[in-house]
Formats: sequence, structure tokens, C-alpha cells
Amino acid sequence: MGDGSTALATVRSRLRRAVPLLVGAVVLAVVVLVNLLSGQEEDDRPLSPGNPAPDGARAVAEVLESEGVDVVRVHTYEEAIEALGDGSATLFLNDAQQYLSADQLSELTAGAERAVLAAPGERQLTALDEEFALVGAVPLDFAGEASAVAAECSDPDALAAGTLSGNGTAYSGAVMCFPSAVDGETGGLYITDTDGSVAVLGAPEILSNGLISDEGNAALALRALGSTPTLVWYEPSGADVASTGEGIDPLTLLPAWVDFLLISLLLCAVLAMVWRGRRVGPLAVEPLPVVVRAAETAEGRARLYQDSGSVAHAAATLRAATLARLAQRLRVDRSASPTEVLQAAARSSGRSQVELEQRLLGPTPTTNRELVLWAQEILDLEKEITS
Repeated sequence: MGDGSTALATVRSRLRRAVPLLVGAVVLAVVVLVNLLSGQEEDDRPLSPGNPAPDGARAVAEVLESEGVDVVRVHTYEEAIEALGDGSATLFLNDAQQYLSADQLSELTAGAERAVLAAPGERQLTALDEEFALVGAVPLDFAGEASAVAAECSDPDALAAGTLSGNGTAYSGAVMCFPSAVDGETGGLYITDTDGSVAVLGAPEILSNGLISDEGNAALALRALGSTPTLVWYEPSGADVASTGEGIDPLTLLPAWVDFLLISLLLCAVLAMVWRGRRVGPLAVEPLPVVVRAAETAEGRARLYQDSGSVAHAAATLRAATLARLAQRLRVDRSASPTEVLQAAARSSGRSQVELEQRLLGPTPTTNRELVLWAQEILDLEKEITS
């Protein structure tokens, strides 16, 4: 009965420990099934024609389709070239990360009847035959919002829009619409070449669901993108860079103010080092330690023995030191007794062992005078034996 109860308790204990794991596995399985059954992932890319969020562009895409424009969304460079076909379509290029090279952009614009570029960078502008140039970011008003800008140009699409409410980047070109001043230089938020085949939209956010209904944003978007029966909406990705084998200079992806920021940080670091750095003053003059002769140590110890009247202790120290030096010079083992050392000394000096024992191991001096005489005597004896 005892064994059965123990086994049952063990099984129950293991089941209790396994319950959290089983619950976690069930929850994980449910999450996986929900993701699999939900179909495609939600489109959350800014200015994507399938994104219903405020920063998406589904509204303008659906309006264009309702007016008979075939909106073809492509994801790769090869798909874009194929969709442009015979060159009768409009290309809308939203390359916010500037994945495409200048050669790719040149081929795309050449294959489209009209190309609308969303805020291209300086590197991409070099691919265009027209003289487009980047002026800079348009500053916001005191409230931190973008103010409405009038067209003030001869382009029919811009004139139909009247005003624009978006904020963005100003460019210069043949026809500059919605002019804005940036650091004393004037540029436009919507630029076209002389025949209108290439347009630069410096404020692409006017296409977003959140701003399309403001001012004349919708009119400009529908006229600029809906001038042909087919609109190729192209959003490049990193795969387009890999397919060409052409790398992107990372510095071109950085905003212009990064250089100023790096220089400022470097200057701050130098100032911090000067402010908090350790000051190295003149060399400090320090007197050298006193050099003490070896004899002074022995003399000092002797005076201590003399002052304390330790004649016997001093004699024992002299005797032990003499025997140790004799043993070392005569190559006698360190563990040898005084008698064995004196035997070796007798063989080396020719003196009798009895004489050596009397002089070294004999009566210990009792006065300072006797100690001095005895010390001189054993010193002469040591010199005689080791010479």
C-alpha cells in the first residue's frame, strides 16, 4: 500500500508541474492558428496604397481606381520595368530609403510616359536629365504646423489644386510650384520639367489618408497620378539593391545636419577633456632614501646587546653565525651538528678538533671585554680555516 500511494503521489506531482507547460503550448498553438488563418499581413508601410491608416495612401488609390485608373502595385525593380510595358503608364516612385541607384532610376523614368518621384535624394536627382536640385527641408510655422502654400506657377495640375497644406522638402527646377524659402533660397514643393514628363513631389505626405482632404491636396494627387490609364505604384526594398550588386553609400542616407552634429559632439568631447582632464604639474623633487652601510646595522645591533647587557646572547649569535659560515665554506650539510662542522674544520686547517671545540664551543664570555676578545679570536680562527 505504501509503494502504491507513493507512486500515485509522484504522478500527481508531475502532472501539476506539467500543467503550465501544457497551457503555454495550447496558447502558442492558438496564436499560430490565428496568424495562419488571418491571411495576409496588415499593410502598414507609409504611403502604401493598401494601408488604411492615417499615414497610408489607400484613399487616393481607391479614388483613382473608381475613376478608371488601373493602379498596379509592384514591389521589385523587375516588376516595375515589366509593368511600365510600352511606356504609356505613369510611374509613382516612393523610394524613401533611396534603395535604387541612379542608373535604375534613369531606366524607370525613361520607360514611363510620366514619372512622379516622392522626395528623391541628391544621388537620385543626378540620374535625371533635367536640372533638378535639392534646396532643403521647408521649415514649419511657429505653431509647429505646415502652413498652406499657393501654387504660383504655370503648371495646370498645381493651378487646379490652388493651395497645398503638406510639409516636406523644397526643390528647384524648370517649373517650381508652391514656392517656399529655405535659408534664403527659394524652392518648390512640386517641381516639373518643361514638358511635365518628370515631376518631383517634395511633400509626398499630401497623399496620405490623413491629409488628402486638406486644401488642394486631393486635386494635385489625382491630376498628377491619374493622367494615364495605368499607374505603376512602386515602393523599392532592400532586395532591389541586392539584385543589382551596386552598394549604397551609407552617408547618402544620413540627413545633412548629421555632419554638424558630429563636429559639435567632437568639440564638446575635447572641451570636456580639457575641463575635467587630469592636470600634470611640474616634477616633484623628492629626496633619495639614506644609504646605510651594512656595517652600521651590525654595529647598531651590537650597541643594543651592550646596552641591555646580553653578553651571553651576543656570544651565542656570534658562535652560530661563525659555524654557519664555516659549514658553507667547507661544504658541510646545513643540518650537520656543530661537532661535525668542527671535524671538517680540523681536517681543513690541520688543527685538532679538541682545540677548535675549546675555542668555539668552550666557556661563554661573561663580560663585555671578554666578549670583544673572544669575538676577535674566533674571527682570526675563521680566517685561518677558510684561507
